[in-house]
Amino acid sequence: MELKRDLNVHSCRALKLQMLPLLLFLLLLCSNPSESLELNLEDKASLLLFKSLVQDPTQKLSSWVGSNCTNWTGVACNFQTGHVVSINLTDTSLSGQVHPRLCKLSFLEFLVLSSNAFTGRISTCFGGLSGLKTLDLSYNKFVGVVPDAIMKLRNLRELILKGNPELGGVFPWWVGNFSMNLEKLDFSFNSFCGEIPESLYYLKSLKHLDLEKNNLTGNVHDFYQSLLVLNLGSNRFSGTLPCFAASAMSLTVLKLDNNSVVGGIPTCIASLQALTHLNLSHNHLNYEISPRLVFFEKLLLLDLSFNDLSGPLPSKIAQTTEKAGLVLLDLSHNRFSGEIPLKITELKSLQALFLSNNLLIGEIPARIGNLTYLQVIDLSHNMLSGSIPLNIVGCFQLLALIVNNNNLSGEIQPELDALDSLKILDISNNQISGEIPLTLAGLKSLEIVDFSSNNLSGSLNDAITKWTNLKYFSIARNKLSGNLPNWLFSFQAIQMMDFSTNKFMGFIPDAVGMDLSDNLLHGTIPKGLFQLQGLEYLNLSFNFLDGQVPGLYRLRSLRALDLSHNSLTGQIPGNISSLQELTLLNLSYNSFSGFVPWKQGYQKFPGAFAGNPNLCLESSHGECNRTSLPLVPGKTLREEMTEGPISIWAFCLSFFVSFYLGVVALFCSARTRRYILQTKV
Repeated sequence: MELKRDLNVHSCRALKLQMLPLLLFLLLLCSNPSESLELNLEDKASLLLFKSLVQDPTQKLSSWVGSNCTNWTGVACNFQTGHVVSINLTDTSLSGQVHPRLCKLSFLEFLVLSSNAFTGRISTCFGGLSGLKTLDLSYNKFVGVVPDAIMKLRNLRELILKGNPELGGVFPWWVGNFSMNLEKLDFSFNSFCGEIPESLYYLKSLKHLDLEKNNLTGNVHDFYQSLLVLNLGSNRFSGTLPCFAASAMSLTVLKLDNNSVVGGIPTCIASLQALTHLNLSHNHLNYEISPRLVFFEKLLLLDLSFNDLSGPLPSKIAQTTEKAGLVLLDLSHNRFSGEIPLKITELKSLQALFLSNNLLIGEIPARIGNLTYLQVIDLSHNMLSGSIPLNIVGCFQLLALIVNNNNLSGEIQPELDALDSLKILDISNNQISGEIPLTLAGLKSLEIVDFSSNNLSGSLNDAITKWTNLKYFSIARNKLSGNLPNWLFSFQAIQMMDFSTNKFMGFIPDAVGMDLSDNLLHGTIPKGLFQLQGLEYLNLSFNFLDGQVPGLYRLRSLRALDLSHNSLTGQIPGNISSLQELTLLNLSYNSFSGFVPWKQGYQKFPGAFAGNPNLCLESSHGECNRTSLPLVPGKTLREEMTEGPISIWAFCLSFFVSFYLGVVALFCSARTRRYILQTKV
């Protein structure tokens, strides 16, 4: 993904203006496609030798026949001489090595081989292409180091080598002074190490520098040219933030995320008048944010998450107008304290607000509903109190409402059904009481619902049947009661359910996998439950279930099974050893009987059969030894959830990551997608 193209409208416009003379030049050089243009014979021979080493499964180069240059895919020629001046084979599914004869195209000015699968080292022969202005080898499989011969390309304007993970070594010392015309340097997503050469900080022609995702070290220095894009994210840079004063009027994208930058955020950063994207997340920034740090209205994305910033949230972080303002604000995972300032509700363009994992107190501002473009709000893991304001229904485009792990109280407002686009609703770990309103049937887009660890009461009503896209549903650790309705397991997309620690009673309907532990359920385990090949977690412990356990042979994906503390009888189901994914098994404290052969692999689960006195485990010597049965039961699934790797959190974490990278990206507007994805990827 091109950072310039995907991130920044302003930089794109500027670069398009710069490219205008080039485009006019190419139009002059290239003939009308309907006319014949004789390809220079030597250049034709070089191209055919290049083709001979290339694997071309989609036959993109099948047009490379004859001598009419206009018919050759990706090739442009000078209309007077027939010499090849441009090769653009972007995303043509080519692979193999680049034939050195390609370097005999002495009039070549543009060589773009990006998004293919070329392998091997970058040939030193490229240094012979003295007229080259653009060299783009991005997103291939080149390895080794960048040859010093590249420094001979004195006319080069763009050097793009991004996305070759095994290309690296010490950062080339000559990069800053080999071409006084170099405007774009992109070495991102490679394996370069060492420090940036000092000459690069002074290269006046440089406009776009992207070194993201390498192993570069040293302090973050100021740059002394008018940059448009500066991306140093995901390296090992340290030191404090400079002001980037030379780029005050030009810099649109500044990314320093995932480094080890320390100190405070200098107020001079707000002097970057063209800035649209600022990402300083995942560093060691600290201190309070100065009230004088107010960005211009052009800023669309501000990410300061995962730092050590403290003090109150800034009352005003950016200027805003009717037509411009912040789209995404992420201040999560810091140590901000105090209340959420009312000024945040004046950021009318805001589409995503992340304030989670701080020390915030007070109530959610009642005027939060003024943010009518808001699509994602995450206030989780704070100390907020009061109720969810009714005014939040003004955020009618809301896709994710995440307020878990606070001190919120009150009831679930029936009016929340107005948020009919909502896909994620997480109010878990609060003090919310009352029943689940019937009106929530209007939330037909819901996919993730977590009401766990509250004081909800009553029975499950029919409103839930309308959530036909439901994937995750937890009402664990509440005061819900009554029978489990038969329709509860009719959701086609469901992946996880957790009804544990309530007061449900009656029989288990034939169903999908879930956590129903610590209820009042009785009867036998339905056979259909053990025929779900995709089932990974099943916890029915601490109930009154009886009868035999169905066969396990279909549960090929099963990772954790906890049936402990019931009244199950009969023999232990066979083929435990065939369940390759199973890492937690607890059948303790039941009434199982019979003989368990050694080959079933029960020895991998110490304590799994404790409290079954009529059970006989075969020893490694082939003897039946009842005394070998452990007295201490194995871990319950609930214990493993809090202290082991087999955890419901495995599902929750993966789903939250999918939300951060997926939900926001898929459901926000196109503008929000571009900025959020560049921040979180």
